[in-house]
Amino acid sequence: MQISTRPSFLLFFFFFFFFFNSLVHSSSSVQDFQPLPAPISGSDYNYEPHLSPPALPPVPAGGGGSDSLSGESVPPSLAVIGKRQHGSPEAPVKDNGGAWWCSVREEVEECRFFVSVINQLTGNSWKCVQREKAQECMVSIQKGEADLVNLEAGLAYTAFINHSMKAIASEMYCDHSKTYEAVAVVNRRVCESKEKISLMDFKGHKSCHGGYSTAVGWNYPINYIKNLINSAEQDSRKIATSFFSAVCAPSEVEGFDICSACSKENETCSERGKYSGHSGAFRCLVEELGDIAFVKSDTVLLYSMEGPHNQLWSTKSVRDFMYLCPQGGCREINGYPGDCSFGVVPADVIMTHNSMPNEKREHILETLTNTSLVDALHAPNNVRGHLFSPSTQGLAMIEKVTRLYLGKSASISQSIQKLNAPETGDNSYEADNGSEEASSSSYTCCSQVMTVLLLLMSLLILGILTTK
Repeated sequence: MQISTRPSFLLFFFFFFFFFNSLVHSSSSVQDFQPLPAPISGSDYNYEPHLSPPALPPVPAGGGGSDSLSGESVPPSLAVIGKRQHGSPEAPVKDNGGAWWCSVREEVEECRFFVSVINQLTGNSWKCVQREKAQECMVSIQKGEADLVNLEAGLAYTAFINHSMKAIASEMYCDHSKTYEAVAVVNRRVCESKEKISLMDFKGHKSCHGGYSTAVGWNYPINYIKNLINSAEQDSRKIATSFFSAVCAPSEVEGFDICSACSKENETCSERGKYSGHSGAFRCLVEELGDIAFVKSDTVLLYSMEGPHNQLWSTKSVRDFMYLCPQGGCREINGYPGDCSFGVVPADVIMTHNSMPNEKREHILETLTNTSLVDALHAPNNVRGHLFSPSTQGLAMIEKVTRLYLGKSASISQSIQKLNAPETGDNSYEADNGSEEASSSSYTCCSQVMTVLLLLMSLLILGILTTK
């Protein structure tokens, strides 16, 4: 009798083990699809071409609407909802064939053109939502009032940490590159005046930054300077103002701009001003408001006198400038600084909210990576470089979780946020409910622990049975 029942017990416990093991793994996989809070677009807002840009094609009826803060061109669905809620619009109802792209200020013109191309090619019903700041786009996406926004790496980290957003696609540049370099640019005459010039030689001089909290314009160089001088200062702005005699750093966040180098006393230099963005920082250097500019490696090539995006203020040649290597020395500007940079920055990304349904996200990715859309990203259609960076040649799907995609840039951004946290009271980098990667790791860890425990329990019971 004992011999006949023992196999039954064994079968029961093996069934018990595999059943609960599968439950653990299925539970973790289900969790992966839950909203996961976790960790501009290279946009430059100072377009002043010698000639007016070519007129964009008319937007098809219903194909390029806009929800502007001024109340113009509000889509019918939003208008009705707004009235029903006494002026407080809720999220519009959108099917999987539609998406709402959040554009910042002047970006809306390129946005309307881009979505009109999408709608013509795919039969979708994409529309544009206009906001005044990238931060407002993040909030709108978090509230469900918009779906997509294009952000540079520094602001992408903010969206990731503070607004539960994830990166789903990235800009793609020459040779399918999905990165660019953060560099310092100075006047050639300065490099020629001193053979072994270094960043320390610019202590006490004036600096130009495309934007506070942006990767290239702020996070990378300020993090480097902090380590260079071994500063104990706990505010990135104070690090900058103690190293440089004057600073021009527009900001999306009110009260965080530093304008001593590019505005009159008590005036601000907003993110919409002529010295914002990569081209704005270079303009600050061209007009000799600053002695050093922190920009992308191709900015001078694009906006110098000979550049394809030259402006009214582009009065100097690319030969008038050089890269300043952080470790010392200068190098000719050719778009490929090599080790003469502060580091590699991931390409600007298209972000959405973590809670977007998988089916809708996949549909959006299929649309964005459609090779037929490539022409819409090129000049003259992208002549202003607002919605996408001027160097963009296509879009590519991001297969990594956001924190891993941002990589070193996220670590540097986190370091800068920690510096600013005591003053701003923003401890979101710690209070966040967990990043995609951390959440995934915790579920994986839990699954592995449960598997081991179940295996040990089964072996223990098996040992007891076999000894009887």
